[in-house]
Amino acid sequence: MIFDAIENWELYGALPAWRRAFGFLTSLDPAIAPGEYPLEGRDIYAVVFDCTTKALLETTLEAHRIYADVHLPITGPEVHARFAAAGLEEREPYDADRDAALYHHPDRFTALFTLHPGHFALYLPHEAHLSQGKTDPRPQSLRKVVVKIRADLLRS
Repeated sequence: MIFDAIENWELYGALPAWRRAFGFLTSLDPAIAPGEYPLEGRDIYAVVFDCTTKALLETTLEAHRIYADVHLPITGPEVHARFAAAGLEEREPYDADRDAALYHHPDRFTALFTLHPGHFALYLPHEAHLSQGKTDPRPQSLRKVVVKIRADLLRS
């Protein structure tokens, strides 16, 4: 996992896939419409969507096998958490079409943090993660982008 300010993205690599993903993220217009944006076909693509933040136990805890996820909130903060997938109880088995396995929330939350606009979190396939957690007692509307990068493209 990487958690950092978007302006520091170049500290983490110069691979073409990394440059393509962050080229999109750093030039993102905050008024971008929800939808899917192909950057390099299905190898690298962005999904912009609106959601409502929720209590941590109502969030989806997932891990991928094929893609790494880069999360970037656009309109407000959201709480995230990261876990080693190997230590979690599976709720739904891996679905290749969605590239996701879903997990039950653990009894204890570790690596819990708030992701604000201007900051990103990268999750690799072995890392289970949740997002869209509320930072306020009341749910808030949130627009965010997740860039999906085929993880093998991040290896030199």
